[in-house]
Amino acid sequence: MDFIANKEIQVQEMLKTIGVASIEELFCDIPTNLRRIAPAVDDGLSESEGMLLMEELSAKNTFPKFTSYLGGGAYEHHVPALVNAVCSKSEFLTSYTPYQAEASQGMLQAIFEYQSAVCALTGMDVSNASLYDGATACAEAILMALRLVKDRRKIVIARSLHPNYCAVIEQYLSSHDVEIEWISFKEDGSIDQSVALNLIDDQTVAVLLQYPNFFGVLDDVKSIAAKAKAHGALTIVNANPLVYALYASAEEIGADIAIGDTQPLGLPLHFGGPYVGYIACKQEFVRQMPGRIIGETVDSEGKRGFVLTLQAREQHIRREKATSNICTNQALAALASLVAILWYGKRGLKQLALTNYQRACYLKEKLSNLPGVKIMGNEPMFNEFAVKFSGNIEGIYSHFRSQGIEPGIDLGKFYPELAGYILIAVTETKSLEQLDRYVETARTIKASLGFG
Repeated sequence: MDFIANKEIQVQEMLKTIGVASIEELFCDIPTNLRRIAPAVDDGLSESEGMLLMEELSAKNTFPKFTSYLGGGAYEHHVPALVNAVCSKSEFLTSYTPYQAEASQGMLQAIFEYQSAVCALTGMDVSNASLYDGATACAEAILMALRLVKDRRKIVIARSLHPNYCAVIEQYLSSHDVEIEWISFKEDGSIDQSVALNLIDDQTVAVLLQYPNFFGVLDDVKSIAAKAKAHGALTIVNANPLVYALYASAEEIGADIAIGDTQPLGLPLHFGGPYVGYIACKQEFVRQMPGRIIGETVDSEGKRGFVLTLQAREQHIRREKATSNICTNQALAALASLVAILWYGKRGLKQLALTNYQRACYLKEKLSNLPGVKIMGNEPMFNEFAVKFSGNIEGIYSHFRSQGIEPGIDLGKFYPELAGYILIAVTETKSLEQLDRYVETARTIKASLGFG
């Protein structure tokens, strides 16, 4: 009521009609300690005062002063200037869900091209118009598999899948009659192939693997996918899409459903979002794909056009009868990824991926030559790797941060058995000078902690 320009007499009339004595009585079920005192008319800030406050708060953020080696699903990449230039155009920036195809051809075509780019990277036949992020893509892919493979209730998932993604999956499946079995990983960070192969049987719905996995290791997915196929199960591969520019595609390693997040392509680190979950699959599975799909057609005059296809908007409000309750897509963020992909091009993406690989390998090799440094393993990797330094983990972080370096992710927070290991991500944004500075900082850890 407070947001509607009603006079007091109108307010009283409405209260009388619904049989309530006062506006406060409408909120009688809310505990008193949870209620806020109504704000005074002059309690706000002016525009200039608000700007000063925001600048003061932003000055507390010291992260830009650090050289960051954080990764684990959110990576620091160069975002071409063209990305923001295109995404800032009003016809893209202000557009919403393109229900009316005749009025939304530009946005529909952009999403169609995004779908085409995802298919080109993954090798899959069809892609949807995007999901919220990589975590929801994982969960939705499993629900999709449950619809495709009937009368089975077992899902096999690698423990080396992103821990946050695992938590989202467990939340999604908590109300389903589904059993999750986990594939353990070995000391070198690779999944235990023998465990994986033994877990797959005639009761398995799908196997979910990450490529590269959370530790940056490229597992042998192909042999596991072959075993899954032999038992009538599906293989779901969650991947950093940039890996496909250098290594085998999802289709080539045996995936039936390819998922992940396109954040590494055109999306900066905006404090955790927005991101773009992608999902692509083989043609025979398209009817069970969640979210919307843009298709190409011709109009009554034979001209090329684009439409929402295979599903109507109304299916999203059918509750438990719907294919999925994901009823929107990350159109603007997906556009950003598309622009970045097109800006790099086929050869540019390969060069970008190779640069990431080479710089990560350089740092890994230099660190492996330092005394007291343990590399998790020597398996094929991409972008990131895990390292254990001698000393107390808190002291190690303090030492790196004193030199303006955020060294990576403390894996002990996710895996108790990996206490002391740090996951280091290296992208094209790191120069040779910065990498050498990381090595030199690592070299002086012992002296800094007082035992070298």
